[in-house]
Amino acid sequence: MKRINTYCTLLSLLTAFCFTACEPNTPQEPVDPTPDTIPSSFPKKQLIEEFTGQDCGYCPGGMDAIHEFIGNDTNWIVVLHHYGFASDNFSVAGSKTITSALGVNGAPTMTINRAKTNYGGGNSITFHPGNLENTSKSQFETSTYASVEISNTYDPATRELKVHVSGIVAKDEVPDLQLTVLVKESGMIDYQADNYRTFEGWQEFCHTNAVRAFLTAPKGELFGILNHRYSEEYTITLDSKWVPENCMVVAFLSDAFKPVVQAEQRPVVPGTKGGADIQHQGITPVPVSDYYPEVDATTGPSQLSDRKLETMTYANVYYRKYPNYGFIYWIIQAYDEEATVSIDNTTCVPFAEIYFFTDINTPTNTIPYGTYEFNTGMEPGSAYAGYRLDEPYQEIGGSMFYFTSLSYLQEGYIVPEAQWLIAQGSLTLAEDGWLVDGYARNGARVRLNGSTLTLKGAANAPKRANKRTYLDPDKEDFCEEISK
Repeated sequence: MKRINTYCTLLSLLTAFCFTACEPNTPQEPVDPTPDTIPSSFPKKQLIEEFTGQDCGYCPGGMDAIHEFIGNDTNWIVVLHHYGFASDNFSVAGSKTITSALGVNGAPTMTINRAKTNYGGGNSITFHPGNLENTSKSQFETSTYASVEISNTYDPATRELKVHVSGIVAKDEVPDLQLTVLVKESGMIDYQADNYRTFEGWQEFCHTNAVRAFLTAPKGELFGILNHRYSEEYTITLDSKWVPENCMVVAFLSDAFKPVVQAEQRPVVPGTKGGADIQHQGITPVPVSDYYPEVDATTGPSQLSDRKLETMTYANVYYRKYPNYGFIYWIIQAYDEEATVSIDNTTCVPFAEIYFFTDINTPTNTIPYGTYEFNTGMEPGSAYAGYRLDEPYQEIGGSMFYFTSLSYLQEGYIVPEAQWLIAQGSLTLAEDGWLVDGYARNGARVRLNGSTLTLKGAANAPKRANKRTYLDPDKEDFCEEISK
């Protein structure tokens, strides 16, 4: 990747005639046929950055919320950073830098112009896409003091892309104004977890708007402004796996990293749509066994219930509304970090994730106490048990118990070391605690007795680590370790 300063490039051509020197990166005054024509303001485009991940089952729902919010409005530009949840096949180091700088610690999370919104009392920069329903477009300024123009030249023979970014800055002094330039791509087919539509993943999912590379420093960099104008050039050779016709160059100005002042995007290949017409979607469901091999539950929860699982000392409740389906989807996440077991020399704790459903009109300011029977449906008054049918159709997901690494849990990640799905039984919620009484899919008894629940509000998916390791029940020390 190479950055070229336009002014110095032009000036260097004159040195043979003028015998004058050009200092590196020193902008010279450009030729301006209308030097006095400086608009005081420009129409503003809005930049949405979403933090997502392939293992984030709630992230497809986050994208649906964003698309519903912006509709077909071309004044909104969407960029996806595959960080904030866990790294995956589309993660780049620059996105990690931005994730850290904005304090993002979960997915799906988003920001609009890296500016404070009217969500959260006007103090929130990042928030869950589900809260867009509490946000309006009208709160964002429709004009700004700077413009951004992008001109791309792409050579298909060498895959070299030259990017020219220019514009006008109406203000006299903007010492902290920075420019960020990146390439994003749409149309990549790869795995995606999806708890939003089907409670299962997709082996072939169409990913869109993913950051592929930064042409500037990820947090932006200072640039030269002369007579209110700026002009910068960059070159990059596209990776052989990228489809140029599905790629866009995004450039934006920010005031000392945040907020974003102005943004623009242009297709890498002029005359194409740059992937703007491609929508994210699930194509082929994942064969269940590929991602969640079922552990023999007869050597699991039934042996641990007396000592390790009778009381889950931490339990939080989250909810997510699904108006199109007429229900509210509730999640109980419970664990006991005092009840540790050793699995493959890793310290793990028991973890339960339990799902149940209520009517869409159920108040969300209090936990809906009552008894919910486990079944395979997703309807008000029931709990989701995670049930597998025989071929040709398989379904997995829903209420489960498994072990997760204590270190991962403390870092905000969930990685199942061993997992058992609850196939039948009931969930009872009361003010003094909760109880799951039922059986795993292969008949093992599962009885989880939990402490008082804490309502946490709208669901933000827990992080799931990329690493997938599972407990081997055939190991000789399995029963010894989990019964200690």
